Amino acid sequence: MTQEARKNIRRASGIMVLSVILSRVIGFVREWVFAQTLGATATTDVYLSSFVVPDFLNYLMAAGALSISLIPILAECLNHEDRRLGEKVFRTISTVMCFILIVLVSVGEVFAMDLGNLVAPGYSIEQKRLLAQLLRIILPAQIFFYWGGLAMSVQQTHGKFLFSALSPIVYNFGIIVCGLLFFQTLGVMGFSVGVLVGSFLGHGVLQWWGLKKLGYSCLPSLDFSSDIKARFKKYLWVTLPIMLSFSLVVTDEWISKYFGSFLQQKAVSYLSYARTEMRIPVAVLGQAAGMASFPYLSRLWSEKNFSQYVETLLGEISKLWALGPVAAVIVISHSVPLTHFIYGGGKLTPFDLQETAKVLEILGLGIFFWSSQILLSRGFYAAQRTWLPSVLGSVLSLLMIPCYHWLAHKYSYLGLAAAGTIGITCYCALLSWLLQKHIQQVAPNYDFSQTYHFFLRWGFVVALLALLAFAIKKLEIYQVTRFSAFLDLLVVSLVVGGAALGILKKGFPKVFNSF
Repeated sequence: MTQEARKNIRRASGIMVLSVILSRVIGFVREWVFAQTLGATATTDVYLSSFVVPDFLNYLMAAGALSISLIPILAECLNHEDRRLGEKVFRTISTVMCFILIVLVSVGEVFAMDLGNLVAPGYSIEQKRLLAQLLRIILPAQIFFYWGGLAMSVQQTHGKFLFSALSPIVYNFGIIVCGLLFFQTLGVMGFSVGVLVGSFLGHGVLQWWGLKKLGYSCLPSLDFSSDIKARFKKYLWVTLPIMLSFSLVVTDEWISKYFGSFLQQKAVSYLSYARTEMRIPVAVLGQAAGMASFPYLSRLWSEKNFSQYVETLLGEISKLWALGPVAAVIVISHSVPLTHFIYGGGKLTPFDLQETAKVLEILGLGIFFWSSQILLSRGFYAAQRTWLPSVLGSVLSLLMIPCYHWLAHKYSYLGLAAAGTIGITCYCALLSWLLQKHIQQVAPNYDFSQTYHFFLRWGFVVALLALLAFAIKKLEIYQVTRFSAFLDLLVVSLVVGGAALGILKKGFPKVFNSF
C-alpha cells in the first residue's frame, strides 16, 4: 500500500471511527431513554417489529449498499477526470430510483395492516393495529435513507466523509428529541415520528448540503444519453443481485422477529436490546473499516493495481482480527455489567437485564464475524462482483430457517440468538474461502503465509486475554449498581485492551503501525 493511500484510509477511518463512537454514545442515550420510558413490554415488541417492513424495503432498493454499487462507477468517471458525467449519472439514477421507491412506499401505506400481519403473525389484534400505525409513520423515511445513501456515495468517492459521519448522529438525535417531546401525547409513536424527522434531517437536508459544497446539483434529471445510459445499466447490473438477494446479514433480524412473535412477551425486546449492544463494537470496527477502505479499494481495482488492492484488503482484515476478538472477549465475559450500565435504572427489571445479558453472551461470539463480513463482502464489491456474496448469503438464509425454527422451539430467544451466531460464522467462513480464490485469480503470486501466521499467533493471544477478562470478573467489582458496572467495564477495558495493544506493538509491529 502506498504511503498516500495509507494516509487517506487512516484519515477516513479516523473520521468514521469518531463518527461511530459519537453515534453510539447518542445511540446509548436513545436506548436508555427508550428503556426508561417503555422497558421490555408487548408494546416495545411491536415498536421493534415495525422496522421489519421498512428495513425490507430499504434492502430491496439496496439502500444500505448504495456505496457498493455507485462508488466504483463514479470512481471510473473521476479516474477519467469527467466530474460532470458523474454528476449526471447520480442525478439520473436518483430520479428514477426514488420515483420507484415513492410508489412502493405508497403501496405500503395502503396495505400496512396486511404487511404487519405478515411479519408478526403471532401478535394479538391490538398489537397488529399498533404495528400498522407505526409502520405508516416510518415507511416514508426510506425515501430519505435512499437518496441520502446516493448522496453519501458521491461524497465518499471524492474522499469526503464528514457529512456521511454526521448522518447517523443527527438521525439518532432526532429520535431522542421527538421521543421525549411526544411520548406523553403519542406514546411509542413519538419515537416513530423521530425516525421520520431524523432521516429527513440526517439523510436529506445534511446530505443535500454536502452535495452543494461539492458543487453538485440535487435537481431531478432524466438524461439518458449513451454514456449515462451505459453507466445506469451497469449500476442496475451491480445492484440487482443485492436487491434480489436476502443475505443472512439482513434476514437474521427479520427471521428472529418472525419466530420471536410466537414466543413469550419480551422475547423480541431481549433480542433487540442485546443486538444493539453487540452492534457497538461491530459498528466501530467493521463499518468504519469497510466504509473507509472501500472507495480506495474501488479505485485500485479500476486502475488494475491488483497487488495494492490485495495488500490493502488483507491489511484491513488483519486489523479487524486484531481488535474484533478482543472486543468479543470483553462483551462476553462482562455481559451483565455492560447490560446493566446501558439499560439499568429504567423500566427493565433485574430479570429483564439478566436475560438480555444471556442473549448478549451468545451474540457476542459472533462479533468478529459480524464485523469482518462487512469488509470481506467489499472485497468482492470493489471488483464489482456483487453476485457471488449476494447469492451465497441468500442460499445460506434459506438453509438456516429450519435451524432458527428448531432452536427457537428448543431454547426460545436464546436459541434464536444462537442461530444468528451460527449463521454469520458459516457465512464468513465461506466468504473467506471464496475471497482467497478471488485473490489468487488477480494476484496469483501473492504470499498468504504472513497473514495466516498472524491469525494463528493472535488467536493464541486472544485465548490468554479471555482468561484475563474472566479473572477480572472474579474480582467482583460489579455489585449490581450502575456505578460499579461502569467501574467493572472501565477496569476490564483498560487491562485487557491495554494488554492487547501492548502485545500488538511489541509482537506485531506491522499490524500495530497500520492503525
